[in-house]
Amino acid sequence: MNRDDRWDDEVRDAYRGAIEGEEQARERALMRLRREPTPRRGSTSAWWRDPDALRIRPWAAAASLLAVLAIGAWGGAWWMASRGGHAGRPAIATLPSDATAVTFVFEAPGASRVSLVGDFNGWDPKATPLAHASTGDAWTVRVALERGLHAYAFVIDGRDWAPDPSAPLAPVATFGRRNSLVVVGEDAAL
Repeated sequence: MNRDDRWDDEVRDAYRGAIEGEEQARERALMRLRREPTPRRGSTSAWWRDPDALRIRPWAAAASLLAVLAIGAWGGAWWMASRGGHAGRPAIATLPSDATAVTFVFEAPGASRVSLVGDFNGWDPKATPLAHASTGDAWTVRVALERGLHAYAFVIDGRDWAPDPSAPLAPVATFGRRNSLVVVGEDAAL
C-alpha cells in the first residue's frame, strides 16, 4: 500500500467515525421536525391538482382572457397580412376615363392563394390578390387597366408563377418566364 492509498483510507475512516456532539444535534433536529405541521399533500409536484394552490380573482381572470384574445386577434391579423391575405374582395372604384375594367380568371386546383402580377402593378405579388370562387378551382379579380398592351402572369401560393393559358404569350421571356398579354381598348392602335 502506497502513501496515497493510506491517506485515502484515513480520510474515509474519519468520515465514517462519529463526530463529537453529533447525537445531541440529531435529537434537536428530530424535536424540531416533530413540532412542524404535517404537509397536506404527499407530493410537491402535484401543485397543479391542488385547488388552493393557485387563486385568481374573477376580474383578473376576465382581464387575462381579454388580453389573450386581443393578442390572438393581433397575431392572426399579422399572420394574414404576412401571407398576403386580404379580408373581402378587392373592389374597383370609379374608373378613369382612359381605363377599362378587365376581369382575370385563373384555374388553380389546390391553391390557397393566387395573385395577379403585371406591368400595371409593378409585378408585386401582394398588390392584386384574386378571390376564390365559391365552387370549383377558379380564382377571379377585376382590375382597371389603361388602354394598350399589358404583360401579366399569376402567382400561385406566393412562389409559382404561371402564364394565363387562355391568353397569348409574350414573345420574349422575362427572367426565364413567359408572360401572358392582354390588349385593352378596342380601337387602340398597337
